[in-house]
Amino acid sequence: MPRPSLRGRAHRAATPLLGGVLLVSAALLVWYGFGAAGSAEIWPVLASRRELLIESAGVTLLEAAYGLVAGAALAIVAAWAAGAADGARGPLQLLMLICYAVPLVALGPLLTSSVEREAIPVIAAAISVALPVFSAAEAGLGTIPKGLRDLLAVHGAGRWRRLRLVEAAGALPHVVEGVKFAVPGALLGALIGEWFGSERGLGVLLVSGLREGQDDLVATVSVLVVAVSSIVYAVFARLARTVHRRRGTTGSVA
Repeated sequence: MPRPSLRGRAHRAATPLLGGVLLVSAALLVWYGFGAAGSAEIWPVLASRRELLIESAGVTLLEAAYGLVAGAALAIVAAWAAGAADGARGPLQLLMLICYAVPLVALGPLLTSSVEREAIPVIAAAISVALPVFSAAEAGLGTIPKGLRDLLAVHGAGRWRRLRLVEAAGALPHVVEGVKFAVPGALLGALIGEWFGSERGLGVLLVSGLREGQDDLVATVSVLVVAVSSIVYAVFARLARTVHRRRGTTGSVA
C-alpha cells in the first residue's frame, strides 16, 4: 500500500478539524441567534414536544435519504454517460449546473403544480445532491488510465463490462466523498421541499414557528437540524475514511 504524501496526511488532519470548527460555529450562531429564545427556553420545548420532534426528524431524514439515493444514482449514471457517449459531457454538465443553480424556492410552485406534494421534499433533496455527486463521480471515472480501458476493449470487454470490472471500483472513493459532501444538501433540500404543502417534517415545524411567532420552537428546530446534519455527516465521513483506507488512497478528491 503506498504511503500517503505529506500533503495527503495534512489534508486528512486538517479536514476533520476544519469541519468540527465550522459545525460548532454554526451551532453557536443558531443557538445565540435567537435572543428571546435562549437555552432556558429550548430545553422545555425539547422536553414537552419530544415525540413530535422525533417524529418530524424521522420524516425529514427519510425524505432526505430517498432524495440522496435517487439524486446520487442519477448523477452517477449521468457521469458515466458523460464519459461513455461522445458529445454528452457538455450538455450533461450544463444540465447539472442549471438544476443546482436554480433556487429550490423558485422551483417549489412549479413542483406543486406538477407532482404530488409528498414527493416535493424528495425531489428537492435529489436536486440538491445531483451536482456534487456528479462532479465527484466524473472525477473518479477520469482517474482510470486510458491504457487500461484500451486493454479491456482489445480483449472484447464492452462498456458495461468495463464499468463493472474497473471503472466502478476506481471511482468508488470519489463517489463516497461526493455523497459525504452532499448529505447536508439533501437534508436542506428536504426541509425546503416541506414548505410547499407537506403535513409533517422539521420544515413544517420551522414554518409554523415562524408564522406563529414561536421563537422557542424555531430555535429548537434549528438546533436540531444542525445536530442531525452533523451526525449524519460524521457517519458518512467515517465511511469515506474507511473506503480510502481500504483502497489505499489519501482521502482527497482534488
